[in-house]
Formats: sequence, structure tokens, C-alpha cells
Amino acid sequence: MPKNTINFFSKLSFLFWTYVVITVAVSMHRYFLGHDHYGNYLIFKHSFFHLLHGKDLYALYPELKIDLFKYSPTFSVLFSPFTIMPDYIGLVFWNLFNSMLLFFAIKQLHISERIKSFILWFILIELITSMQNFQSNALTAALMIFVFASLEKEKYTLAGISAAAGFFIKIFGILGALFWFMYPRKGNFFLSSVFAAIVLLFLPLLFVSPIELLNIYKNWFNLFSTDVSHELNHSVISILKNWFNVEVNKSLMQAIGFILLVLPLFRKNNFREINYRLLFLCSVLIWSVIFNHKAESPTYIIAVVGVSIWFFISKRSPLEISMILFLFLLTSLSPTDLFPKDLRDNYIIPYSLKALPCILIWMKIQYDLLSFGRIKTVN
Repeated sequence: MPKNTINFFSKLSFLFWTYVVITVAVSMHRYFLGHDHYGNYLIFKHSFFHLLHGKDLYALYPELKIDLFKYSPTFSVLFSPFTIMPDYIGLVFWNLFNSMLLFFAIKQLHISERIKSFILWFILIELITSMQNFQSNALTAALMIFVFASLEKEKYTLAGISAAAGFFIKIFGILGALFWFMYPRKGNFFLSSVFAAIVLLFLPLLFVSPIELLNIYKNWFNLFSTDVSHELNHSVISILKNWFNVEVNKSLMQAIGFILLVLPLFRKNNFREINYRLLFLCSVLIWSVIFNHKAESPTYIIAVVGVSIWFFISKRSPLEISMILFLFLLTSLSPTDLFPKDLRDNYIIPYSLKALPCILIWMKIQYDLLSFGRIKTVN
């Protein structure tokens, strides 16, 4: 391919419009397939109406039989602008909000424009999978990256707001707060995140009374107290269960995983290296999925963003190249029609193989962080 052509496709302006066009096309395609193909959007939309009418947000409603609403009441309020739109418009704008925020989050990273373009191309298939399900995973990944990028630029208030918003959209979004340990002026970040969290905690008071809000939060916590693994879960936990018939305590497994995750934070002398900080960002993004007992296929946009950053800033030895090809095949392509259906139904899903490449790459990243000897200088 001519160099001029490669340069054209590598331009972020071209990628911006590519993301817009693909987002609109995916959204409209699902709309024309009917309500059953955008059930998550309808759950989000109706949660705000349930909040307004004093109904239990976390009950199962016949018209929304696909699933329960599992997000915070704050998420219902934040989603309210989309509820005033007709579905065919709201679907597009919701997915655009996710894809564009992720696009601009990656754009904020302190890496070359060329690497950013490689990352944006590489994650596109996984992003489409997430958008087809109208989930908030791209938004969650974006907010975690914004925490990191804002701290890099010493914008502590924005970092704190992003961390708090990440928590109230998806609880594991709070993992972005771990980046706090690698930067100075920790008090600024802490105070801004606490203030933002308090505002978001009480935001639903614009529509409900304090007593009603207290009951809503009680119902939300009750939902999590009876939380079970998703039947289509792809994680370390599901691999242990499906491969070895081992029933593990998810809380214990997540605690062990968390200890392994934060070990690099004890190597303070490495914090001054941008490569080290970027690798820890990758580790957090991947960890939030592979140790999540509710991680479905669309959740993997978060992990794949972390993987793509790791690959394009690392030494691309035969090992790294083989690992990324393994991931592209099993993680990104397996949910698509390009992958043989029999293999997907008989092997990928039953044995949670979508998670395997991400687990192996996360282990490699942790090794690199703890040894910090084989990391390419970022251009």
C-alpha cells in the first residue's frame, strides 16, 4: 500500500468520521431489527421513567424482560437527555456519546498520533460489538483513560470528576482512582473526586425525595448482595469453572487479583517513566474485565483498549505479535459472523476462550511492570 494512502488512513480526522459513520450505521441497523435488538437501551431509558414515577428501579418489568437494571440511580438521571428523543435518534446519540468519548480519551494520551491511529483501528471491531448491545463499556473505558490523561496534564479536578463519574456509571470504573498513587498533589485529586462523588450521589434528589432515594440505594445494594456470575461470563473465574470444574469464591479471587494488580504501585522509582505509567493504565483496563464475574462479550472493549495500548508501545517481538494475533482471533473476531459458528458455540462460549488472550497478556504486562526491563520508549 502506498505511503500516502497509509498516512491518509492514519489521520485522526479520517478516523473521527469513520467512527461517526460506523456508529450511526450500527445504531440504525439495530433499530430496524426491532426492540429485541436494543433491549439494553430500553432498560436504561425506562429506568429514568421508573425513577420519576417512584417505581422500583431494580425490579424485573415484563416489557423489559431481557434483563434487570443494575446501574446506580445517578446513571438513570445522567441518561435522562436520551429519554426525550425518539428511539431511532436516541440510539444513535447514545452510541455516539460512547464512541466519541472513547475516541477523544485515546486522543488525550501522551503517545504519537500514529500510535493513536493504530489503537483506534485495532479496537474498532470490539467497539462495534459493544455498540450493537448499546452498553456503556466504551464510556467506562473512556472515563478511566480520562482520569489517567488528566493526571498526566495535572488537571486534578477533571481527573477527580472522571473517577467519580466512572464509579456511578459502572462500579469498577472507580479503578481509575488507582492512578492517583503515581502522581503528586494527591490532595487535589482526592478532594475533587470526593466532592464530585457527593454531587453525583445526591443528583437524583432533583426528581425524588430523600426517603425515596434512600430506599432506591437500599434496593441497589440488595441487588448486589445477591449478585451472581453472568451465564455468558468470560473471566478468570469462568475459566477455572469451565476448564477445571472448580467453583471459586469470586470475592476471594478478585481480592487475590487486586493484590497482584497493585503490586507495581510499590515500585515508586518507576513512576517518573511515562512507559511505566502507560503500562499500569493497560493493566487496570484489562484487570477490570478479566476479574469481573459479570464480564460479557461486549465488556471486552475495555480490555482490548488496554491490550492495544500495550502492544503498540511495546517491543513487538515474536511473542508480542503472536499474543496480539491470538487475541484478535479469539477475543475480537469470535463474536462476529466472520468466525465459524460451530467453533463459537461449542468451544469459545462454553470454555470462555474470549478471556484467555487477555489473561495471558495481563500476566505479561504485570511481569513487565515488575521487571520493567523490556518496554519500548514511547514515540
